[in-house]
Amino acid sequence: MKRPGGSVLWLALPIVAVVVFTLLLTVSLQRMIRIEADMRVEAEQNMLWVMHESEAAARRLREAALLAELDRAQEADIALRLDILRSRVALLNEGPQRRFVERIGLGEDLDQLTTRLETVAPQQMTPAQLQASLALFPPFFARAANKTMIAEWDELGERLESYRGQLQKTIVALIGVMAAGAVLTAALVLALRNSRQHNRMLRRARDFSGLLIASSGEGIAAVDATGQCTLWNDAMADLVGQPAQQAVGRSLSDVAGFFAIAAVRDRLADALAGEPGQLLLRPLFRDAGEVPIHVDLRAFPMRDETGIVGAILFMQDASDRHAAERRDAELRERLEQLVVERTRELDDALRRERSAADLYRNFAAMISHQFRTPLAIADSALQRLIRRGNRADANEMAERATRARSAIAGLTRLVESTLDAARIEAGEVGARRERCDLVPILADVCEQQRAATPDARIRVIVREYAPALCDPAYAEQVLKNLVSNAVTYAPGGSEVSVTLDLDCQGLHCEVTNGGAPIPLSDRARLFERNFRGANSTAAPGTGVGLFIARTLARMQGGDLVLLPGDGETVFRLTLPQAEGTAP
Repeated sequence: MKRPGGSVLWLALPIVAVVVFTLLLTVSLQRMIRIEADMRVEAEQNMLWVMHESEAAARRLREAALLAELDRAQEADIALRLDILRSRVALLNEGPQRRFVERIGLGEDLDQLTTRLETVAPQQMTPAQLQASLALFPPFFARAANKTMIAEWDELGERLESYRGQLQKTIVALIGVMAAGAVLTAALVLALRNSRQHNRMLRRARDFSGLLIASSGEGIAAVDATGQCTLWNDAMADLVGQPAQQAVGRSLSDVAGFFAIAAVRDRLADALAGEPGQLLLRPLFRDAGEVPIHVDLRAFPMRDETGIVGAILFMQDASDRHAAERRDAELRERLEQLVVERTRELDDALRRERSAADLYRNFAAMISHQFRTPLAIADSALQRLIRRGNRADANEMAERATRARSAIAGLTRLVESTLDAARIEAGEVGARRERCDLVPILADVCEQQRAATPDARIRVIVREYAPALCDPAYAEQVLKNLVSNAVTYAPGGSEVSVTLDLDCQGLHCEVTNGGAPIPLSDRARLFERNFRGANSTAAPGTGVGLFIARTLARMQGGDLVLLPGDGETVFRLTLPQAEGTAP
């Protein structure tokens, strides 16, 4: 029989060791936490990377501006590079980054660059001006990177000196922890010796429980509080394909991949936390490549006087129910698919019907509006030949025939362009853009208009010019519409001017007449289909000319707008400039 004094001594010794162990471990942890806090890379200590990325962003923006000056970069590229540089500068102006910049003495320089960056507007600057505005950014970021690297190395040296002293104190504390751990180990050995008898009793109780549930037709498994399997009956072995010898004493996720699934793992964790749960019709693969079975899983916590000691799982084969539900789902899905396919077919048929109707409507509208001029030219030339009869010499006949043939050729091109425009609007084809010289096209359009209206006064002005990137047939059609409208609505005897000019936005063709100003109420709807303004009621037309002209201009990457003006009407056609040319 043991003496009471000996039991108290053996109880007090581990307690003292635990207290010493805890104190020393606490001191060690505090030291380590302090070291870890010093070693942690703070936001401003990553400034070298930020400075480097900012310098790179500034250089890329200048390169984009240089490429734009060479007409090898789009405005979208410059805008993207400018947004990246602004985000880098904004990052440097916030929180710890701003404090670091001020600590290295570059706060005022950063403020100046920030102010300069806010004034940068690529849409209002030439590429050369944009490059000049960005000239100070790369040197500033390079200088900031050098100062950042020096500051970070100085801070690193100071931290290393403090680490040395703290680590020495930590080593001493760890030696004390090892001594306390030795005492605890001895106490643990004694405790294990005393617990063997209790383990035998628990083992007998567990074996008895296993006998009670071994004959159950439902798969049953139990785990302790640590998640280790303590029970695995034959029905569970048949369902999972793993015998009890391979399951007991191991984590369920190691026994079968089914228990490593997130949903199953969560239900088990909930049961160990005291919350029952279930999963229905979960697929279970016993072997790779094998058709899975579907099971229902239920998990419940196991409790004793002290609390939750584990969890118990019940698993049942539900493959028959799953097969029935799957057949029902497949039938519903098939019915839904048939409905969707039928709906899609009806939508496609309706879209084709609408496209065909739009094609014929646009074609008819274009015929009524655009074909008058070439037909009038051909008719005029042929009537003069008929009136002249035998009095016409060979040169006059050749001239009249050539003019009529040119008008008919233009009419043929117009038919093709009209059909293409209708198909484009229906989404069937796209514009064919190529390098195009507008001067001869414009001259031909003006000559045709003079032939149709001999009294018209048309003056062509070429200021600064470069080839355009467009579809020649579409460009000719738009110019014919603008010149014809300008002559139609110009006062008698007044002059119509056509001006070609060039800037960074592209090639502009402005058609101007001195007719009555278009009312403000009509300007917003002037380019709508079938709309005719109040000042056009006396002139023939269908109201689709400007609608088609703007559509064709935008198909070629350009635009058609009505410019504001007093006492005159000015339409501006803008087309993109061909590559390899500069304003």
